[in-house]
Amino acid sequence: MSQRADAMEFEKGRIRALQEERLHIQKKTFTKWMNSFLQKARMEVDDLFVDLADGKKLLKLLEIISGEKLGKPNNGKMRVHKIENVNKSLAFLHTKVRLESIGAEDIVDGNPRLILGLIWTIILRFQIQDIEIDVDEDNESSEKKSAKDALLLWCQRKTAGYPAVNIQDFSSSWRSGMGFNALIHSHRPDLIDYGALEPADHIENLNNAFNVAQRELGIPRLLDAEDIDTNKPDEKSVMTYVASYYHTFARMKNEMKQGRRIANIVAQMMDADRQKYMYERLTSKLLEWIQAKTAELQDHCFPNSLEGIQGELLKFKEYRTVEKPPKYKERSDIEALLFDIQTKQKALGRPLYVPPEGKMAHDIQRAWEQLEEAEHAREVALREELLRQKKLENLACRFDRKSAVREGYLREMVQVLSDPRYGSNLSQVEATVKKHEAISADILAREERFQNLTKMADQLEAENYHAKSRIRVKEKEIMGRWQLLLDLLNKHRVTLNNVSMLMSMLREADTLHSEIKEVEGSFLSDEYGCHLLAVEDLLQKHALDELNLASQGEAIRRLTQQSAPLLKQGHKEGPVLQRKLDDLNADYATLGKLAKRRRRQLDEWRAYFQFVQDHEEEEAWIREKQRICKAVVAGKDLLALVSLQQKHKALEAEIGGHDGHIQRLILAGEKLLESRHSQSADVKQRLQALRERWAELADLAAVKRKRLEDAYEAFQYHADANEAESWVREKLALVSSKDYGKDEPSAQALLQRHSCLESEMNAYGTDIRRLRDQADRMVRSGVDSLAIYLDALNEDAEPSEEWTEELQLVPVEEWVDEVVEKEAMQTVLEERKVPQVKALYPFAGQNMNVQKGEVGTSGFYFAAKAAVRSQQQPILGGTVICHCHLL
Repeated sequence: MSQRADAMEFEKGRIRALQEERLHIQKKTFTKWMNSFLQKARMEVDDLFVDLADGKKLLKLLEIISGEKLGKPNNGKMRVHKIENVNKSLAFLHTKVRLESIGAEDIVDGNPRLILGLIWTIILRFQIQDIEIDVDEDNESSEKKSAKDALLLWCQRKTAGYPAVNIQDFSSSWRSGMGFNALIHSHRPDLIDYGALEPADHIENLNNAFNVAQRELGIPRLLDAEDIDTNKPDEKSVMTYVASYYHTFARMKNEMKQGRRIANIVAQMMDADRQKYMYERLTSKLLEWIQAKTAELQDHCFPNSLEGIQGELLKFKEYRTVEKPPKYKERSDIEALLFDIQTKQKALGRPLYVPPEGKMAHDIQRAWEQLEEAEHAREVALREELLRQKKLENLACRFDRKSAVREGYLREMVQVLSDPRYGSNLSQVEATVKKHEAISADILAREERFQNLTKMADQLEAENYHAKSRIRVKEKEIMGRWQLLLDLLNKHRVTLNNVSMLMSMLREADTLHSEIKEVEGSFLSDEYGCHLLAVEDLLQKHALDELNLASQGEAIRRLTQQSAPLLKQGHKEGPVLQRKLDDLNADYATLGKLAKRRRRQLDEWRAYFQFVQDHEEEEAWIREKQRICKAVVAGKDLLALVSLQQKHKALEAEIGGHDGHIQRLILAGEKLLESRHSQSADVKQRLQALRERWAELADLAAVKRKRLEDAYEAFQYHADANEAESWVREKLALVSSKDYGKDEPSAQALLQRHSCLESEMNAYGTDIRRLRDQADRMVRSGVDSLAIYLDALNEDAEPSEEWTEELQLVPVEEWVDEVVEKEAMQTVLEERKVPQVKALYPFAGQNMNVQKGEVGTSGFYFAAKAAVRSQQQPILGGTVICHCHLL
């Protein structure tokens, strides 16, 4: 057991020793690696585990290796200031790489493993992670290796083919030192004599490679030969050192490329200068040609003839097909030359070439566009001028043809209108008028054609036709003859119109004379109708005849006015027209008098028939009101009689309001009498009858009013008498009493009551005397009793005279009792069967107390049942429930 324990203890000690050795190697390597960067800032790390505690050198390292500003560190000496600086560094690293289990306190406290892990993380992120090597160098789309694998692949490729070199990892493959020498030789064969190296001499090979790398290549010596010449060198240290080789050789490769590029750039710059000179020379020559040709093309002064324009078109075609194409190719060559110059300038990284002012590409473009615009404008102008010249030639030919036709037509029409024969009678004149209308329509229809000649001449002159003067002379000659033709046509038309108008007036005069004769018969008629509607119909017809007569008079006046100028001209038919006009005016004046007389007669007859109709209506109205006044007085009591009086007052008011109608009717009749109408006797008789009936109606109304007043007084007397009789009977019972009192107080009371009764009787005596006076007055008037008076009224109401024999319904007032339904509340007894229950057991509680055998309603049953259910009392191990029996 002790030997085994010793062996285990030895192994543990050996492992700890190896770990300490590895930590020492990493510490030394990482320290040198940091110093290789910090020396740029004049800083140095002596003890990696101590010098990083304040965080300042760590911040500076990160700024140098990343190229970013992390801010000024805190210069405090306290632990919190150091932790702040370290936290700032860790925060920056967190943005670049994932950190786990590393805190600022660990770095400040000098934790070796965490510090080495932090430095290794920085090396991986900023030194090794950027290394990317394609698996297949010939294939751009091949996959990329990771940083470690890429660095290993790079080493394998660079050392491939070297003897005694087999790079498989970053540990034992580098022990002999041949790998480092092979890397240097593959990039700089002049620095190492690879054939003189001895693979077995590890220390010599390692020192040779490290010294050459530091001296010739500037690679810091991060490792010592003894650190590598071990069974298993530290992988991280080797990777860190090999990464320095990779970055150094990559930088050397870029510098060599830059040297070759500079030589190439110088040659390209010289070539570009030659091209610039050529560009400026060609551009100047092309611009001169463009400007000269543009000025030539902008000159639009063309010959004023069709042949000259055709010659200019041939020259323009030669320019476009022969002269312009070589210049267009020259312009394209200049643009290609400028593009080549700009491409070379951009490839050289130099500013783009800017041609001199006026020789830039846009100057050429603008000049060429101006040339093409001038070319296009000239082409358009030439074609337009060609079309214009062709159009003018065609228009001139057309003018010549039209002018010849118009001249022939003018000669023919002048000959036709020069014939002075118009006709000797009306039919011949009408035929001549129709012929003239046809000729006039034909001539006026051709006015536009003659105007077109003027338009053609104006257009030829406006377009500057070369023979415009000849055209204008011809046009003026034709238009002058055309104006003469129009004057002749107008003169011929005026003469024919006068003759035609005269004939028309003669015909119109005959027509008006016949119409007047037709109307004259209606004005001489003796028909006046037999009633109002007939005479009104005749008046309407007469009004139409008057309107017709007025229109005829207007026509006669118009005809007279229109004929005045013609009569002054002394035409041979003028006296005939004047004689007919005089006859028309005389007949019209006579007919006007007849119309007024007929109107007056019809108005008189209409007034008579209106009087008759109004008289009959008024008589009917008077008869109706007389029947009402003679109606039977059927009042049962005072209230009914008051109602009859109110109705009679309304009737009298209506009669009074109707007096105006009667007076107006009487006035109308008197006017008829004054006018001595043919029916004056009938009018007089009707007026007399109307006055008599109206006076009789007034008398009947007064009589009925008097009778109603007497009846009212009788009813009022009987009512007051009945009331007085009731009062007397009431007081008589008191006076006839045999009660004189039992003692002095009672007798005194009776005496006092009797005194009051005497006072009351004395006061009531005035009413009794008034009733006695009223009774005497009624007796003197012949009213002995109410019944006798009503009978007398009814007998007097019988009509004493009838005007016509007719059967009419006479309204009679009658009081009828009306049955009115009312709702009233009444108490009614009704028998109903109500369910009852009988208690089988007594119960007390829940506000209830029930005895055995007690009878109640069904509601009581359910209340008892609910009460028992809510409160059950256990007795002798059970419960007692109050049962009820439903009866």
